[in-house]
Amino acid sequence: MLELENARVIGMGNDRRVYQDPNDPHRCIKVPRYPDKGSRQNEREQRYFEGLVRRGMRDWSYVPAYHGSVATAEGLGLVFDLILDSDGSTSRRLREVHLETPERLSAEVLVSELANLYRYLEKRWLIPSDLNDRNIVVQFSDDQPPRLWLIDGISNPDFIPLATSVAWLARRKVARRYRHFLKKLVKGGQLSPEEYQALEASLWGE
Repeated sequence: MLELENARVIGMGNDRRVYQDPNDPHRCIKVPRYPDKGSRQNEREQRYFEGLVRRGMRDWSYVPAYHGSVATAEGLGLVFDLILDSDGSTSRRLREVHLETPERLSAEVLVSELANLYRYLEKRWLIPSDLNDRNIVVQFSDDQPPRLWLIDGISNPDFIPLATSVAWLARRKVARRYRHFLKKLVKGGQLSPEEYQALEASLWGE
């Protein structure tokens, strides 16, 4: 059983706590925030990602790679790649970058990466259950442009999750949720109405 008592906490939500893996600094472990209650989000995410692995998922270029589960003193932990900047620091959330250092992420790069992220999800019919600017981080590297990563909120919470195994249903769900996400970015000031319209035309021909 893996002990996390001295591991570095890198994130916390209503349902889960995220640690840097004490055995591999390039990975993270998501565990229940309240071990006695467990984590429904972890259970749902584990089912979804195990299904992706069975489906032959190999391209983890916009979603952190899944490395299975591990027993910890705080309950079942899900192991993923930890997204780091080139200086070794944990990549910050899109909201934090927008509020703290907006000059590091140009509008041109943001629009391009938002389009790339959508095309990645749509092509592989990966369903985002909670798309927001707190679940996306911006990775800054010395030798390439900034990249967006969807690090959380990936699963299909439907009671009867048909879209998980039916590509056209999944893609329709991805498009609907991504449109809603882009509108939230406009409302939050991260995206201008003109940039939103350009993305609509590029992604959906509207």
